[in-house]
Amino acid sequence: MTRQLQPIDPDFYGGRKVVVTGGTGFLGARTASQLEASGAVVAAIGSKAFDLTEQVDVRRLYEQHEPSLVVHAAGAIGGIGANVANPGRFIYANALMGLLMLEEARLAGVEKFVLISTTCTYPNSAPLPMREESLWDGKPAGATGPYGIAKRMLHEASIGYESQYGIDSATLMLSNLYGPGDHFDEETSHVLAALVRRFVEAVANGAETVTNWGTGSPTREFLHVDDAARAIALAGSRHNDPAPVNVGTGIETSIKELAELIADAAGYTGAIEWDTSKPDGQARRYLDVEKARAFGFAAEVPLAEGIAETVAWYREHVAG
Repeated sequence: MTRQLQPIDPDFYGGRKVVVTGGTGFLGARTASQLEASGAVVAAIGSKAFDLTEQVDVRRLYEQHEPSLVVHAAGAIGGIGANVANPGRFIYANALMGLLMLEEARLAGVEKFVLISTTCTYPNSAPLPMREESLWDGKPAGATGPYGIAKRMLHEASIGYESQYGIDSATLMLSNLYGPGDHFDEETSHVLAALVRRFVEAVANGAETVTNWGTGSPTREFLHVDDAARAIALAGSRHNDPAPVNVGTGIETSIKELAELIADAAGYTGAIEWDTSKPDGQARRYLDVEKARAFGFAAEVPLAEGIAETVAWYREHVAG
């Protein structure tokens, strides 16, 4: 189950050649669909077609597709375990991909570069709601720190390239994504997708109890993938400021509330318990999203509605 995407700025996108790296992934594929719905001629690039850590491949990408706008959504990413095991790899691959994409964009005369970043760039000490001005108040913390520092460097690279070479750019720091097409692997999925899998399986197996980690009290912010794709399209056509901007809902939801919403969408009526011997992680996390309003973005998909869509998609495409 996926919602119908509405055109965004068709006068701008109509016939425009756009490259979306990471275009076969969760966010990239939906972004490509949004841009196509807006009239763009989109090349959705996956890692099987081009290795973006190799300059010859990046140059070939630009020569082959001749884009006027690039959305760089590709990244070396993974769950907590992958981040802990591969800090060097995640710094190297993410920084190198971004730098090569920027440099070859300059050489190819690309008009606009949209960098997709993450709230993993924020330090744990950032006051709430997290504002762009506090981004450099400390190191990116936790297991995703290496990934976050690579993205921070690309923020600065985008600013530098616009200043020196005149490439218009936009940098979007997205909150936690979810929605149809998400990744539900037990080892690597994020909290919302993991809970969807857990409660749907509990219903299928007739389980009377579902036990989740921690106390359920920490808060997070969740952004539907369609809202994220719309934000990217809006930034591509309207936002010409390389300074990083938060993209999210600005709404914090406790993990307990999230579990109850997912249980309801899945039709689970048993008990929900919490294993308080397991860690909670950071206590609270949500964004100030005012700056995104400057280019016309505000999240539209209510969390309960988005969860219902995600549960339905999981049952149809994953659970069988």
